[in-house]
Amino acid sequence: MSLVPTLALLVAAFINNQYLNALGYSAEQILSKNYKSIRAAQEARKTLEEIRNPLLGQTYHAQSAIPVSREMLRILSANLNVCRENITEPGERELIDKLIESYAIYEPLVKSLQPNLAGINPHDRFSDFLVLTTKMVSFIDDLVAINESAMERAEQDTSLLASQAQRNTAILFGVIITGILVLSYFLSYRIAKPIMTLADQLLTTKEGSGLYPAVESRTNDEIGYLTQSFNRLFNRLKQYDQHRDEIIASEQEKVRRGEEAKGKFIADISHQLKTPMTSLAMSIGMLNSHGEKFASDKCVKLIATAHDDCNRLTALINELVDISRLEAMSQPRPKETLDITVVIKECLAPLMKQAETRGVTIEIEISGNLPHMTIDSFRFPWVITNLVGNALRYTDRGGHIRLKVYRQRSRFYFQCTDTGSGIDPRFLPHIFDRFTQFSERGKGGTIGLGLAIVKDIIEQHGGDIEVESTVGAGTCFTFWIPEHTECQA
Repeated sequence: MSLVPTLALLVAAFINNQYLNALGYSAEQILSKNYKSIRAAQEARKTLEEIRNPLLGQTYHAQSAIPVSREMLRILSANLNVCRENITEPGERELIDKLIESYAIYEPLVKSLQPNLAGINPHDRFSDFLVLTTKMVSFIDDLVAINESAMERAEQDTSLLASQAQRNTAILFGVIITGILVLSYFLSYRIAKPIMTLADQLLTTKEGSGLYPAVESRTNDEIGYLTQSFNRLFNRLKQYDQHRDEIIASEQEKVRRGEEAKGKFIADISHQLKTPMTSLAMSIGMLNSHGEKFASDKCVKLIATAHDDCNRLTALINELVDISRLEAMSQPRPKETLDITVVIKECLAPLMKQAETRGVTIEIEISGNLPHMTIDSFRFPWVITNLVGNALRYTDRGGHIRLKVYRQRSRFYFQCTDTGSGIDPRFLPHIFDRFTQFSERGKGGTIGLGLAIVKDIIEQHGGDIEVESTVGAGTCFTFWIPEHTECQA
């Protein structure tokens, strides 16, 4: 559609060119044909007079003889030939033929009037010369008159053609301009209409509403492509809203389950606090009231029971401390670049003594030449302590615990393996969930928030953790963090 104005202008230029060619041809007719004939005829007439006048003076005034040059006769003949070669008008050929016939008589007659011809009296033929010259001049005047009339007609035709060309050009350009304006309005409306429709639909669309229009694409041009692009955008927004709603629903469900688990956790921990507290109170009360009456073995037994109850209370209180730690994990902390070998040895020093007391071997295997790691120096050691502490809690005397650290590509890997009692496969999918109790943990005197905190800390370092376990054979926790990490909130 945008080529139509260009084509219209090309048509107008072609028509104007045709008019200019017609005007040029008309002017050529005036200048090249008629004007040449008129000029040649006037030159011939002038030559006739130049030949006649000296001869008249010679005859009537008894002047000495003036010879007529051959050059003048040649000029006269040449001009007559020019007139013969430029015959364009009706009646012109007859006059030219008469002039040529007259010249055939005129040339010998002029030569006979020359005084040097012996035996011939120039006065005998002078009257014939004058009559013939007058006749030729009359023919020439008629020839000039015919060509002048033709020039006048050609000039009128040229003026008429120019006026017609001017009028037709004005009409043509008026039609073209009107057509271009109409076409421009049509194209503008055609372009603006779908854009305005699209804009109206966009104004009525609210982000996050989940209701996005499907704009109809009626063309295959740029507007259609723009409409299709908006439709693709709306589809992506709709998918994004659906995905967002699913995430929100999932998070809400997770929060709901967490709240339920937290409530159950508080009820359970209250119950588990009550049991050792009651037992401890009874043991101490009996020792306080009747201790001197009990046998020594019974006193030892009551003291051992009180000691176990104190250990259970300590473990339960540590779980309550873990709750506060879990809440604090949402706050970002600065990172530090440290030697991981030094960090591991420092945080495992207390556990090494406990393992020695319980008869469990702890082996630390760290690859050589490990670069320093960028970690949260407050949170990350707690991961190592918790994993090795759990392994120590569930590994019997004579067991073995190994902590292996190595680097693979751009990741640091940590692997904690023990030969303990293992974890029931039913509990493995939920082992990192918060406020989730397992019977094995209850037997160990714990509720179980440590692994949830471990997973949070590792994810804050940009890594991940997984577990493999076989009941009666042991458990293996493996986690990794990237070499260049930014601790996340």
